[in-house]
Amino acid sequence: MRAGSRVRRGKGRRRKSRLNEAILDASWGELLRQLRYKCEWYGRELVVVDRFFPSTRRCSACHAVGERLDVSVRRWTCAGCGAVHDRDVNAAVNLRNEGLRLLAA
Repeated sequence: MRAGSRVRRGKGRRRKSRLNEAILDASWGELLRQLRYKCEWYGRELVVVDRFFPSTRRCSACHAVGERLDVSVRRWTCAGCGAVHDRDVNAAVNLRNEGLRLLAA
């Protein structure tokens, strides 16, 4: 970079951020559309869990909801029951259980 030159990071960055968000939303929308189509094709039922469901920070053993976790945290201990959880396995268990609960309702 030359002396005296500056990199502008104002409007362009925000615009790019919105574009990235729109692309991400479209991609998830397309994935959801295809999943619905495949489920209909094979006679299955698709259950969609709310995107704000706290699957990562909710203890799958005692159901206590902890504080927000940084993405870098891969293992954590529940303050309620002391169970040690792998972030991904715990989220998968919670999502499965919530999906089954929604299916039964």
